[in-house]
Amino acid sequence: MTRLYALLSFVLLGLPLCTGAQDVSREALAARMASRQAPLLLDVRTPTEYAQGHLAGALNLPVDEVAARHGVLDIPRDREVVVYCKSGKRAARARDTLQSLGYTRVRLLDGSADGWRADGRPLVAEHPSP
Repeated sequence: MTRLYALLSFVLLGLPLCTGAQDVSREALAARMASRQAPLLLDVRTPTEYAQGHLAGALNLPVDEVAARHGVLDIPRDREVVVYCKSGKRAARARDTLQSLGYTRVRLLDGSADGWRADGRPLVAEHPSP
């Protein structure tokens, strides 16, 4: 019966069976964003990387500032947060930091920004003011 539930969650939610609940697939996130049901997206790259292209609606909080500035965001500790960076290494560090601070629903975007971009999914670029 447990295998059936795991299979159903994979098929219906796009969750990978082998990585557990820590990652959210790009397909599942894109669908949730399209239906305006996206979790909080946290981009932990540098401000320069963020400005060059980020997921729509993502907040930028560089990984080295997560511990010191998480309270400024005023995020409830039980809110779903999906963290990403360029390749996933900084996102994993940020997830671990957030979990150590009591956040209970922190997940990683499978493939991070590199995977999102490789899928041909749109990124929002910041344009400097004239």
